[in-house]
Amino acid sequence: MLAAASAAAPAVPLARNFAVEHYDATIQPDLTAQRLNGEVTIRFHSRIDGLGALELDTGTMEILSVSDGQKPEYTERRAGILVVVLARPLNKDAVGSVTIRYRAAPAKGLEFFPSQVYASLFASDWLPSSDRIDDRATLRLRISADPAWKVAASGKLAGTTTENGRSVTEWRIETAMPPSLFGFAAGAFAESIKQQNKVTLRTLAPAGTAMGPIEDAAAAAMQFFAGRTGAAYPFDTYTQVFAQGDPMQASAGMCLLPASYAAKLAHQPDDLWTLADALAHQWYGVAVSYADWSEFWLSEGISAFMADAVLESKFGKARYQLEIERSRGIFESLQADGKDRALSLTDWQSPEQTFGQLPIHKGVWVLDQLRRQLSDPVFWRGMRRFTLTAWGKTASSDDLQRALQAASDNKKLDKFFERWVTGCCSKLPEKQRY
Repeated sequence: MLAAASAAAPAVPLARNFAVEHYDATIQPDLTAQRLNGEVTIRFHSRIDGLGALELDTGTMEILSVSDGQKPEYTERRAGILVVVLARPLNKDAVGSVTIRYRAAPAKGLEFFPSQVYASLFASDWLPSSDRIDDRATLRLRISADPAWKVAASGKLAGTTTENGRSVTEWRIETAMPPSLFGFAAGAFAESIKQQNKVTLRTLAPAGTAMGPIEDAAAAAMQFFAGRTGAAYPFDTYTQVFAQGDPMQASAGMCLLPASYAAKLAHQPDDLWTLADALAHQWYGVAVSYADWSEFWLSEGISAFMADAVLESKFGKARYQLEIERSRGIFESLQADGKDRALSLTDWQSPEQTFGQLPIHKGVWVLDQLRRQLSDPVFWRGMRRFTLTAWGKTASSDDLQRALQAASDNKKLDKFFERWVTGCCSKLPEKQRY
């Protein structure tokens, strides 16, 4: 679901001496000027005695002012980082806040089109933040928009008001999450709403889109995931936004997919993989998070595998094996190019280091082999155990191994995980081709 890797991985960043607790932001997108005006108050606490400055990720945005609520703070900019020098150093565990007014232009995390705008994953392109997977915070996001627009954002809709002739929607995330799971979309969309048990399925797409097949597919996939994992969808609303361009991203409670894909589903209703993969990220990536980027495959690989399993449940084993073989082929191609690596590697500390196809397709192949070795009942029992144990927490590859071993009466999987998850780079055995 994520963007391709950059050509060169950055150096591992040093740990920051503060932790963000909450973002309180108001944004106003301007489609004509292709700009986003925003203001955010960031509450944080110090991890050390004598914290004298904050380093915040701000991409290429223009910083208009920074204050502690009473007076301007001294700031510096360097390589996408805003350094805020605090007026008074903070001792360990002391809480502080800064308010930043800013203006953001189009960037990889902020896409503008004539009739819509959307943002996700690279939060620092539209929201000053500590944009690291292990720096989790809550969010209150107010979006000021044209009253004719449809608006969606991560989290729960807390209310809608009218201010100065504009519609202002308020969205809240009350469980601390990394900023990479914050996102929004606004613009000229058609809207459809369907109830699926206790969940509201909301679809935003171009006018004329056949919404029914999309809603039915999402409802069926949601039911399948809940049945297989033992865990219900984690929010009260799921919003699928089919937007211009080529967005492929899941965030908390919503996903962004291409409008062209929505049109394709009307003619090819069996092309459900992308929709199912996006939804699976609400289980693996959102509700079950990963401690750092080194365990990225627990989101990408498991979600892709679960999408394959949805196709199996709907179209049969042959369709599932076709998808597995596709992932195997991509994995073998990466191996041939010398690009194989461990799925779990603690040296990775940024999304750029982990991006690419390997976490997805090697992850899918590894899970399929585990399923074959353990048998269907044992494998799915282990996946359920893993999911429920890690629900609302961060997970590791060790957690997955322990859950699968427990489900199989403690069958040892150390060698398998050492070879395929934490190790590198074994060739695929010929006898396991199919």
